[in-house]
Amino acid sequence: MRQLAFSIWGGLGKLRTGAIGSYHAVISIRRDPVLWLILCGIFLIAAIVIGTALTVGEFRESTLRNNERELENTVLLLTRHLDQQFEDSEIITNDLISKMQFSEIASPEAFKGQMSGFSAHLMLQSKTSALSYVGDVNLFDSDGQLINSSGDWPVPAVSIAHRAFFKDFKSNPQATAVVVEPVRSVFTGGWTTILVHRLIGPNGVFLGVLGRRIDPINFEKFFASVALSNGMAISLFHRDGTMLARHPHADSMIGQKLKKAPLLHKILTEGGYQTVRLQSPIDGKERLGSAGELTHFPIIIVATTTVEAALADWRAQTRLMIAAAGLSALVIAILLFLIVRRMTWQHRESRQRLEQEKHRLDTALNNMTQGLILYDASARVVVCNQRYIDMYRLSPAVVKPGCHFFDIVQHRKDIGSFKGDVEEFCSAVLANVAQGKVTHTILETADGRAVQIVNRPLAQGGWVATMEDITEHRNLEQERDRNYAFLRQIIDHIPSQITVKGVRDRRYVLANRVAEIHVGLSNDAIVGKTASDIFPRVFAEKIARDDEESLRFPDGLSLDEHRWESNVSGSRLITSKRIGIRDQAGEPRYIINVVEDVTERRRADEKIAHLAHYDALTDLPNRVLFREQVERELQRSSRGEQFALLYIDIDEFKGINDSLGHHVGDQLLKIVAARLKNCIRETDLVARLGGDEFAVIQSNAGNVADVVEFVTRIHEAIRQPYQCLGHQLSTDASIGIALAPRDGTDLEQLIKNADLAMYAAKADGRRTHRFFEPAMDASAKARLKMQQDLRQALVDGGFEIHYQPVVDLRHDEVVGCEALLRWRHPERGMVSPAEFIPVAEDTGLIVELGEWVLRTACAEAASWPDHIRVAVNV
Repeated sequence: MRQLAFSIWGGLGKLRTGAIGSYHAVISIRRDPVLWLILCGIFLIAAIVIGTALTVGEFRESTLRNNERELENTVLLLTRHLDQQFEDSEIITNDLISKMQFSEIASPEAFKGQMSGFSAHLMLQSKTSALSYVGDVNLFDSDGQLINSSGDWPVPAVSIAHRAFFKDFKSNPQATAVVVEPVRSVFTGGWTTILVHRLIGPNGVFLGVLGRRIDPINFEKFFASVALSNGMAISLFHRDGTMLARHPHADSMIGQKLKKAPLLHKILTEGGYQTVRLQSPIDGKERLGSAGELTHFPIIIVATTTVEAALADWRAQTRLMIAAAGLSALVIAILLFLIVRRMTWQHRESRQRLEQEKHRLDTALNNMTQGLILYDASARVVVCNQRYIDMYRLSPAVVKPGCHFFDIVQHRKDIGSFKGDVEEFCSAVLANVAQGKVTHTILETADGRAVQIVNRPLAQGGWVATMEDITEHRNLEQERDRNYAFLRQIIDHIPSQITVKGVRDRRYVLANRVAEIHVGLSNDAIVGKTASDIFPRVFAEKIARDDEESLRFPDGLSLDEHRWESNVSGSRLITSKRIGIRDQAGEPRYIINVVEDVTERRRADEKIAHLAHYDALTDLPNRVLFREQVERELQRSSRGEQFALLYIDIDEFKGINDSLGHHVGDQLLKIVAARLKNCIRETDLVARLGGDEFAVIQSNAGNVADVVEFVTRIHEAIRQPYQCLGHQLSTDASIGIALAPRDGTDLEQLIKNADLAMYAAKADGRRTHRFFEPAMDASAKARLKMQQDLRQALVDGGFEIHYQPVVDLRHDEVVGCEALLRWRHPERGMVSPAEFIPVAEDTGLIVELGEWVLRTACAEAASWPDHIRVAVNV
């Protein structure tokens, strides 16, 4: 709280000294970045626009240059190709001329006669078939008349005597031997290109002309296959400027002279390959053009393309670039708008926060629970809060900014809230402030309150003093100490050992009195120490492992039970419960260990467990443990092992118990149990089932003879005399034997069979033994059925009384009757008393039967003559 007060006052002092100037500075600083941000955004958008424009322009020029290079490459390809084609044509023509053997033709008449035949026609056909792009080869005589042709046969009447080249050939011996000239075909009437050779005899006489016709459509088809774009045009010109062919075809321009066209003019004047940008004289479109001249023939190739077609890709790229630039500018504008709006909002928020902070500081200052007063370097008040004035009941007229520290203390002394020497107190405080010391003082006020004063020097001089009423806090501490003492007293009286240790250093922080007793050390000797300091190494390591184990449990709870060697009480069995206490962050802070000595409890539990499985009187296994052992023996018998189950009933025990008392009977049972234990092996088991009944399990019984020998030893042991509490006794036993798995593989079945065998031994006169036989089971079932029928007969009235008269032979008269009980069974008819009387005696029904017979006989005899008596056996 005091630190908060110092922070508040540090901020409040700065706020009050420069609030207005800081506010305007913030406004100025906030506005300038916004303005600069807007200008930078405008410059960035302008740079994008200018850069895009320059890039588009550069791309345009680059695209045009690329198209010019493509046109140059096209022209170069075409000139080389046509040069090669024309050269191939010349080779074939020269070969044809050589085959005509002009050296043997002396006159024009001989030439006409020799060359006008059908054989010459076939020769012309064979030579021209390889040149598909060259038209027919025609022979003309010295008069210009067609005498033979590779095409039509017979030849039509055609004359070229009017052609200028023919006249020149005929009249001028020095004329060029080969002429390439565009003319209108005498065959088709359309424009065509002809290559004519002058034919000379051996004596220099003019024999005629050999001409070849090249149709423009052949050139145009070839040009169409070469054209790379829709706007591209390829033209074939004669050197005199005459257009010979064009793709796309322009019929009106074929044959016209365009020698003054810029591109043709430049190629004719400068030669080589030329590329220019021009206005097409054919379609009037702005074009890029490139031209080149064949090497050996007066032919010029011109390739052009429209600027519009050349710039088609550029326009698509330009649209994309403009869209990207526009999108970028839009994004920048949007981001700029958002940033400016955000900054404006932040500026507004900052201004509001400044105002709110000022209000909060004032509110916090006046609502502090502490009194606060700030002094400057000259010990004069800068500010104080209302709590300070109220705490000492000072006058606001005295305690105000500018008031000296000495005056305030003097004012407190005047009103009775300060006791002591004013000058001495002020000098001490000022001396500590001058030395930079933080002082803490607790003063008692006149009304008994405790006030803690903290004087904290400031770096720039002066100090801040806080006053806190710690009366309640001190009362709470005292209450806490009392509660701690009370809780400590409770913990010390808990009968379990309780210790608490820190997780980090594993040092004990608490130990109750029981822990002191068990450890053998005082509380002061335990607290602050580790387990290694107190216990031997083995036990200390065990404690450390258990502590680590408890910290790994999510719920922080671990349980353990182990032996502990105590220096005070020796070896003890203890249970240890460890609980990890975690802080708010979930990190473990303390480990609480509750140790309880369970030695006596475990002994009691073991005794209870022993009593649950052993007979309290004889300490023999009881029926529960006996049945468990039989189950185990049955499991072994399934693997081929045989065991014997003996049921033993002590003869005449009931009489001994009833006549001599239960204490004598109990002593007899103890001696019998001891003798039976001496008869068995370690692998065997003897148990007391209750009363005077015992059972013996002979494991791994070899055969019947071994069992008989074992039973004989038991009989001999039981038949020995007994000395029981001063009484000399003797007894015997009836033993029933069942062998497993022969007589049963089920627990209940085997026990029942042994019990049946025991009852059979008792029925045979006791003091003997009997092995179980299947007939015993049938006899037992019949006996049970008879018991049930007897009970039902008592209810339903199935019994009858027959009277046997008693005759006085001296007087020859009946003097009485003997009542005889008879049973008329609804299914079996009359049942002999020899069958049901023993059963009634064994089951106790004989009493009810006797009462019924007596009651019935007396009731009937009441109606007899007085001298006749009735005799009833009960």
